[in-house]
Amino acid sequence: MVRARVLTQEIQGESLVIGLRIMKTFKGGSAMNQTEGIQVYGSRQRSLFAKAYTYKDGGGCGVDWLVNGTVYLISGNIFQSKLRLGLCGSWIAEWSQVTQRQRVGVRRFYEPNCACQITPCYGDDCATLKGCNKGFMNPLGTDCEWRHSYCLKNANGTACAWRETADYKKCTNSDEGLP
Repeated sequence: MVRARVLTQEIQGESLVIGLRIMKTFKGGSAMNQTEGIQVYGSRQRSLFAKAYTYKDGGGCGVDWLVNGTVYLISGNIFQSKLRLGLCGSWIAEWSQVTQRQRVGVRRFYEPNCACQITPCYGDDCATLKGCNKGFMNPLGTDCEWRHSYCLKNANGTACAWRETADYKKCTNSDEGLP
């Protein structure tokens, strides 16, 4: 999971290749360092340049709506030494739309709770603990659950559930969480 600025986007065959300036790595740093095309970015060597691959159109879970120059919170997966993005199993949100609660979650809660499946997942690489994957994530970030709560393992470590916050309850009582 990283905070990154989209620098470039180019179509290569069936893929859209997205050039990213990785500004902060929250989770998966050692795996990220093994991906194809990773290199130090900038004169002060404080960030990395990485290539991310997705389908070239919105079909098949492709991410074709990112805007160059915009900073995003991005999670994806690494497959065959390539960073892969897709709306089926990735969390991608404009950084300015990521709430304080989500930022705290990214920094402190999500890694220890990474076994929790928070997005729909298909195939063999899915997290083992269910409970937080009941809906499809809205990429605009307007849903109360995604904006004002976070997914945590239970005390036994056998299942996951959304932790409801005061902001979540306030949101569900207003029109904010409606599609």
